[in-house]
Amino acid sequence: MKKLKDLTLFKPNQLIEIKGAPLTTQGLLTYDYILHRLQQEKADSIVLPLGEITKAVGIEGNYDEIYLYLDSLQKIRIESKDTKGKLWGAFNLLAEYRKCENGVFVAVPPTIYKALKTEEDNKDSLYYTTIKLLEKRVFRCVYSLIFYDFFKKYEKINIPILELDEIREITGTVDKYGEYKAFKVHVLKKAMVELNKFDKKYEYDFEEIKISRRVHRIKFVRVDKETIEVEENSMSEKLLKAVLKARKNIYVDSVYSQKAMDKLILKYPEADIIKGLNELYKYNYEIESFSKILNSKIKDIVDSKKVKVKKEPVRIAEPEIEALEKSELDIEKERLSLVILNSKLPTRERIILFGELSVIEDMKDLKELEKRIK
Repeated sequence: MKKLKDLTLFKPNQLIEIKGAPLTTQGLLTYDYILHRLQQEKADSIVLPLGEITKAVGIEGNYDEIYLYLDSLQKIRIESKDTKGKLWGAFNLLAEYRKCENGVFVAVPPTIYKALKTEEDNKDSLYYTTIKLLEKRVFRCVYSLIFYDFFKKYEKINIPILELDEIREITGTVDKYGEYKAFKVHVLKKAMVELNKFDKKYEYDFEEIKISRRVHRIKFVRVDKETIEVEENSMSEKLLKAVLKARKNIYVDSVYSQKAMDKLILKYPEADIIKGLNELYKYNYEIESFSKILNSKIKDIVDSKKVKVKKEPVRIAEPEIEALEKSELDIEKERLSLVILNSKLPTRERIILFGELSVIEDMKDLKELEKRIK
């Protein structure tokens, strides 16, 4: 049998969201371990020694707790959604469990068994999320574990903005923490603090989207921890604008490094860096290293200046014809873009605001965003 640190479970996205589950962290770990063993055995039922389960979830010898976890799992009804947010189906986490001579018999419903039967070459796709069981043992808050799985699901794409009621369903707090203030403290803030201590790659936060004075939706913010807050004067407005524009490209944003930018500022003229960033904005492929590709783009620009060419008659370039009409929303978005750029907000906050501005589709959301800009 593999050591616990080597155990990896490939869970389809549908199995990640456990709604209405008043479970402890160990209860969810128990379920993950059962799925892992079923996936190993390629079966929909299995007999597991109690000692094996308790050792895996870190409560060795406490067999009574395992039965409590199994009982809770069997009673939970899950309403799950596919990757597009549409309802996928409903089922119980466990179809059956019972004591037996060799330990405990557990069985999962056909829906879960079918989802666990994955081909090897599919396990690295976006649809499957790799979760190391040992990572989860650090969480003391059950909501941290739920958000961990949820953020893993959207690790390679933008985290969707959720209705407050949706988050309550996902976290099983529909009937808990009635006041939003209590929900914010005990669920959202507590989970984010714990996740940020644990996650070495990303820093998570959340922003409230209000209708009148009531919080209606939550936008989760994910920032790469390698992005270092820089002094306001370390970038000119032109360079900052070029950085923000380039980071609207998902391939650039996913690998952006402020450390690399700081080095490039010392190495190349600002005009060449801006041209390189403008080239990256058009890039349509995955990028392995932000530093390498931007260095390459800037080097090509610098080298092109050294090539001697024959002088040609000066031609007056005709101005590009812009769209005949711009909507009121487009005009207001351009105006607000300049407001954000010229604001005295920290660079990181401006980057977040530009990201939100780019996806706004109506004037109401635009006005709400403008209110948050000091």
